[in-house]
Amino acid sequence: MNRLDKTTQIISPWWRWPLEALFPDKKFDGQFQNPGSEEVFDFDSVISSVNPITMIASEIAYYPENDKHELFTIFVSGLGQNKSESSKRSRRYASTLLTGIANMNNSSFLKQRPIIAFINRYLDWINAVIDYLNLSGSPVIKNAAILINYSVNNSIPLNLSGDSLGTIYLARAIKLAKRIFISEHARVFDFKERQIQEQKWQQHTNQLINVLTFGNGYRKWIPGPNYIMVFIEGDILPQKFGMTPQRAIEQKRDDIKFLVFQRLFTEGNFEAHNMMFTIELLRQTFKKNQIEVGDFMGLYNKLSSNTLEIATTDEISWPSDMKNYVWNPDSLKSILSLSSHE
Repeated sequence: MNRLDKTTQIISPWWRWPLEALFPDKKFDGQFQNPGSEEVFDFDSVISSVNPITMIASEIAYYPENDKHELFTIFVSGLGQNKSESSKRSRRYASTLLTGIANMNNSSFLKQRPIIAFINRYLDWINAVIDYLNLSGSPVIKNAAILINYSVNNSIPLNLSGDSLGTIYLARAIKLAKRIFISEHARVFDFKERQIQEQKWQQHTNQLINVLTFGNGYRKWIPGPNYIMVFIEGDILPQKFGMTPQRAIEQKRDDIKFLVFQRLFTEGNFEAHNMMFTIELLRQTFKKNQIEVGDFMGLYNKLSSNTLEIATTDEISWPSDMKNYVWNPDSLKSILSLSSHE
């Protein structure tokens, strides 16, 4: 496997060269990253190894202290985060939900010394809109699709997780994975065989692929994998642009399970989209239902049977360092009435 100390070790397609010249971090799009050491690993080298999933679990995934290394997830972060920031948030995710994390890098356009600062602040948002409209092709999408089909073809379970923009990439990756799988197993005009392969793909992914999203921002999720979509009431992204329980009913998608926590912030506060608050509520939900923290299949089964008791905001003992993970420090004022601990 190839640990990356130099960007020259990644061979990008020619059409990305101008983008990567302007924004060097973009060279790491779609590559694996260990959130603990912040080392970057070449995706092509990993996927071509003898056992990629084992390699990811043993050498790339970061595990919380004293963890048994029994569970890990491939995580795609939201927009506007450099490698250091996404690693910090992934470490928090790992320690809170007792889950190993291997990042699939989603590079930001943000630069410390931009030529035009005004434009710099909005490039990530412009990119997100383009991604939402299916008008771009991030390496994350292609690489995640390859990894999904590796799991399907080799009958190896795979857990995927995404936050915000990362959920858009995952939704598109799953759709691409299905298309690639069918094309690899059936001829273009053999419609009967393509239908058979589509059913096989759905059956295999239902058995093998688990997807956990935070603040999902996409509505078109391909049937097959086991989906749990988590967000806080008042989060504008899923409510305006993503999948919601109401939309799932309209689409007859009872395979998608939802965990929607009660409102924590005032109307219009974008902090409701901050995954760092959501994972604290999710941790308490595990405990409240006597499910081992991190047992997502146990959580899925409880949701499927409509027996899950969702944690409320007044049950949370908020860590004292939450100020290090907020976008706007004033947002904390709205939860000062809740308990906190040092």
